[in-house]
Amino acid sequence: MPRTAPAPWIGIALLLGCTAPVSSAPLGLSAATDDDGDPAVVALVFADDPSVLKCTGTVVAERVVLTAAHCVSDVPIENLQVFFGPDLRRPGMLVSVLAAIVDTRADDTADHDLALVLLAEPAPVAPISLVPDATLASPPPVSVRLVGYGLSAPGAGDDVRKREGSARTTEVTPLRATLGPDPSLPCIGDSGGPVYVSTPMGERLAAVVSRGDAACAEHAQVTRVDAHLEDLIQPVLDAWAPGSVLDGEACLFDEQCVGGHCAAPLDEPSLRFCASSCSADPDCGEPLSCQEMLCRHPLPSPGAVGSTCATLDDCARGDCLVEQGSLCSYRCVSGRGDCPTGFSCEHLGGIDFYCLPEPEPTCGACAVRPSDTTSGWMLAILLGLVLRTRTRRPLARTPRRHR
Repeated sequence: MPRTAPAPWIGIALLLGCTAPVSSAPLGLSAATDDDGDPAVVALVFADDPSVLKCTGTVVAERVVLTAAHCVSDVPIENLQVFFGPDLRRPGMLVSVLAAIVDTRADDTADHDLALVLLAEPAPVAPISLVPDATLASPPPVSVRLVGYGLSAPGAGDDVRKREGSARTTEVTPLRATLGPDPSLPCIGDSGGPVYVSTPMGERLAAVVSRGDAACAEHAQVTRVDAHLEDLIQPVLDAWAPGSVLDGEACLFDEQCVGGHCAAPLDEPSLRFCASSCSADPDCGEPLSCQEMLCRHPLPSPGAVGSTCATLDDCARGDCLVEQGSLCSYRCVSGRGDCPTGFSCEHLGGIDFYCLPEPEPTCGACAVRPSDTTSGWMLAILLGLVLRTRTRRPLARTPRRHR
C-alpha cells in the first residue's frame, strides 16, 4: 500500500472549501436604534437565501472583512456572501467570498475569536481603521459603540436591520474585554460586529463581538483587535494586499499579483499562480517559461500530479507518494482515462491504483525527472489548513434557519 506523507499543523487556518457544521448558539443588538450609516459594517448571509443572517462583520481593507472565527468555521465558506446595506429586506449589494482565515487558537472563549474574510471583488465602501494601541484596555469603564444586524431581544425575529448602541467595559484581560449595558448589548446575530472606541484620531475599531449571556441583558465578551494585530490581522492584510505576490507564487485574485494575472496552470485547474504576460521564455524570470502568453512554472506545476512533494499539503489533490519518489498523485481506475497526458494508471498493490508518469522511450539515461516544487503551495496561498472550532455561546446564527 502506498504511504502518504503526514500533514503538518499550522497555527492559522485557511478555509477554501467545505467544513463540517459545528453546533453554535449565536448573539443582535438590544436597546439600540436603527442605523442607516456605518457603510463598512456588513452582514454575513447565506448564499442560497440572503435574507437569512449568519453574522456581522466590518470592512477593514479593500477586499477584507473582519469578523468572529465561529462565524465562518462551522459552514462551507462558499455558502456565505457579504451584504452591503442597512436592511436585509431592502435592496443592497451582495459579494461572494473567496476564502477566510481563522485563528486556530479560537476556543469556547473570546480570547482568539477572530477571522478575516476575503471578498471576491473590492468592497464598495471605504474600510474602517483599526485601533493601533491598547485604548480599550484603559481602566473600566470605557465607553464603546456597537453596530450589528442582530436581534433587538431574544426571540424578537428582527435580525434583518442594522442598529447601533452603546455599552461600556467592565473588565479587561490581555486578549478580551467584557462589556456591560449602557444601555445596549450585543444579541443573536451581532457576532463578528465592531466595537468602536473614540481616539484623538477619531473612532477606531478596537474589538470584535464574540459571545454573551442568553438574555442579551447582562454582559458580552469581545475579542481585542490590538492583541491580535501583529500575529494575525496585519500578516493576513499584507498577504492579501494588491501587488503583494510575485510571479510563480500562489495567489487568490488578479490584483494580488505584481504581474496582474492570477492564473491556473495548464496541468491543474484547482491551483492559481501569479503570472505576467509574455511572448517568449526570455520575458519570464527563471524557472518560469512562457506558456500560452503567460509566465508559468515548467510542467509539472508545483502541487500538480507528478510534482515532487514532502508532505500531503504540497499536493493540490490526492496523496504524496513517498515510496514512489515523493510524487503528487491521485487514485485512478485502470482503463477509464482518469490520468492526464503523460501519466498512466498503475497498480501499486492491493486496491491501490495511482496516476504515475509513463516510462520514457528507451534511450539510455534520458529519463525526465519531475521538476522541483516549492514545499507547501497551500501555505503560500495563505497560512493554513481547514480548521473546525467549537464555541460555547457564540453570537452567530447556526446553519440553517429559514424564514
